[in-house]
Amino acid sequence: MCVYFIILSLRERYFMNVLSVIGTANEGNTKALKDLFMKEFSSSCNIQEVVLPKDFSKVCLGCANCILKGENYCPHHQEVYPILKKILNSDILVFSSPVIVMSVSSAMKMFLDHLAYMWMAHRPEEKMFSKVGLVIYTAGGAGMKDTVKLLKNNMENWGVKKVFSFGITTMKMKGNYSEYKRKDKVEKKVKKLALKVKKHTGKKTGLKMRILSNIFRLNQLNSWIKMDHDHWEERGWLNKERPYKHKEKKR
Repeated sequence: MCVYFIILSLRERYFMNVLSVIGTANEGNTKALKDLFMKEFSSSCNIQEVVLPKDFSKVCLGCANCILKGENYCPHHQEVYPILKKILNSDILVFSSPVIVMSVSSAMKMFLDHLAYMWMAHRPEEKMFSKVGLVIYTAGGAGMKDTVKLLKNNMENWGVKKVFSFGITTMKMKGNYSEYKRKDKVEKKVKKLALKVKKHTGKKTGLKMRILSNIFRLNQLNSWIKMDHDHWEERGWLNKERPYKHKEKKR
């Protein structure tokens, strides 16, 4: 029993933490593709999963309390916070969604709207700048670009240093991946990308995110939202410190 807890402790300390947030509870193409990546991550990562709308189904009311007063004033704060905590404690964020009406699922959009205050334009979290993102999508036709763009925009505006993407356009799989004719080709691509994502966790924040952060820093010098300005000032980001100057984990 003692050895078991020692192994768990070592795994938690040295293994990367992966959070999978999937925007559908259906056992379909998106889940099948997401599961392929989780299989690749499982040998060297601690994996947690959030299934939408099962684990979160609240509609953002557009009250702007999270931005103007603080995230604790969101009517759904108690439901959002446990998921946010998992996001902050993860090294790799995997957001998966089917393409529905040319965009992400409604369940995914509802969740993302609750984190608007965490964009760099407002109150970013320093931990987000050390993370790597992966967007997974499946579609029967058009809408892939808009879906990927929306998910990437959210991650990048949170400060995620690099966001990868992978998807399949097919009407033939229908969740029955074992009979999918292109599965061998897909599995090779998944394996290669999963390795690339893991390797990128140790890299520094790139030029793009540094520039974006500094642009929003200039905006905060004269921000009309006091809470946002104070957030940046208290962390020294309006002076010499920068949110992307985080300490990378040693693997």
